[in-house]
Formats: sequence, structure tokens, C-alpha cells
Amino acid sequence: MADKDGRKEKNRGRIRIAALELFEKHGFKKVSVNDIADKAGVSPVTVYNNFGNKDELIRDVIKNLSTELLKKYQGIIRSDKPFLEKLDAIIFNKARVANLFQGELIQSVMNNDPEIYQFVVNFRRNEADKLILELFDEGKEQGYVSPGFSKDSILLYMEILRQGIFAIPDFSERIKNKPNIMREIISLAVYGLSG
Repeated sequence: MADKDGRKEKNRGRIRIAALELFEKHGFKKVSVNDIADKAGVSPVTVYNNFGNKDELIRDVIKNLSTELLKKYQGIIRSDKPFLEKLDAIIFNKARVANLFQGELIQSVMNNDPEIYQFVVNFRRNEADKLILELFDEGKEQGYVSPGFSKDSILLYMEILRQGIFAIPDFSERIKNKPNIMREIISLAVYGLSG
């Protein structure tokens, strides 16, 4: 029984990795269950037996990706880097996430799948927001963030920033081509228009 469970989990992992790679390269719409099965080295029936259908597999991939991103953000925020470097890394990562899956994460899945939308909202509220507040508490201690700003205003500000990044489909391309723009955005985020 343990061997069968181990094989099933191994298949699930291979399918998940294959799906993530294909979704990142081609988006959700252009990838079929057959494409995923071929890349994972399993039959399409194995994909269906493990995930039910393509939509369930997409949900699984997004949930796993969210957990991995949270671990990455924890590593950034709890590192010894200065506050501005941490903020830079977080914002740049958000830009990269906005462009994942050929931009379909926000356009298609988040807007058309209530289950994934609710998962992401709950995940952000229960996990990600705590990390953001931890980062901004450090920013307050280091003098980069005014101690007068409430947690609610910081979270709303970061939500506005996140939504803005997600609204620009080629955001990460723009900042790749002009790296100084990222520094200016961070400066705007920390100091406002007064610099």
C-alpha cells in the first residue's frame, strides 16, 4: 500500500512539474492534458486519475506555486538584506508573477474561477499580508517608513501597488529593458513624489 501511495505521489509531482513548465511557457489555454501527460511521461488517464480534469490541475499548480512563492518571500523578508533591497526583490517578484502563464493568471483564471480567486484572496489575507507587515515594521524601525502609518493603510497601499503591477501585462519586460525604472519605483514607494 505504501509503495502504491509513493508511486501516486511521485506521479502527481511529475505531472505538477510538467504542467507548471508548460503553463509558464504557453499559458493555460494552449496546453492540453495530452501535452502535460507527454511531458510528465505518464498517460492522460494518469493525469485524470490524479487531478480529475485540467481545471483541477490548474488549481493545484496555482496553490503549490503560491506556497513556494510564500517561502521565497519569507526568505527575502527574513534575510539580512537592507529594507530597500527586500522591497525591491518583493516588487520585482510581483512583476514576474503578473506575467506568469503568459499573463493568463489574472486575465483568465483569477477572473473566471471563483475557487482559485477565493483561495488567492484567503492566502493573501492569512499568509502574505503578515509577511508584508513584518517587512514594513522593519522599514519603520530603520526609518524608511513613517511610524504613523497604520497596518490597514500599508496593506491597502501594497494592494494598490499589486493591482497596478497586475494591470500592466508587460510590466516585467519594461523593467528588464530599463533597470533604473525599478529603482525609481522603489523610491516612489518609499519616499513618494518628494523623493
